[in-house]
Amino acid sequence: MNPEEHIEQMLHTIIENTQSIINDNQKQSFGSLEYFLGHIREYRDEKQYLTEDWQFRTPRWLGEYGNTPEEEELLADIYRLQAYIAEKLKGG
Repeated sequence: MNPEEHIEQMLHTIIENTQSIINDNQKQSFGSLEYFLGHIREYRDEKQYLTEDWQFRTPRWLGEYGNTPEEEELLADIYRLQAYIAEKLKGG
């Protein structure tokens, strides 16, 4: 699998996991994950990861104390994707 295909696969996982959290009535994302989901879909559709503007705009609360295990895993997926993009596409 080439780097772009791997990035697409990772983005797909992030989108699915975000949607799953949004759909769970027990989670309280206060609309910020809905915003993030729209942003990440646009990021994927426009292949922004191939440009210099490749950072995600994640909700500020994501990764802070009190997140659910699903939210923590989502954040870990985002960090893994950012690291992969930096390594494979940005040479860093």
